[in-house]
Amino acid sequence: MSNRTTRDDGDVPAMQRLYNRIWLLAAAAILFFLVAYVGWGLLDILSLPAR
Repeated sequence: MSNRTTRDDGDVPAMQRLYNRIWLLAAAAILFFLVAYVGWGLLDILSLPAR
């Protein structure tokens, strides 16, 4: 009897499957930074005092 366990794709946790998709993570990071900088820029523009 062997104590070794085999793991197929069904046993891989969902977050591990997400982390294995490098291009999805890269796209999510680019999207996050784009939205953060645009949001920060808009907030900075809107906080300027009106003349």
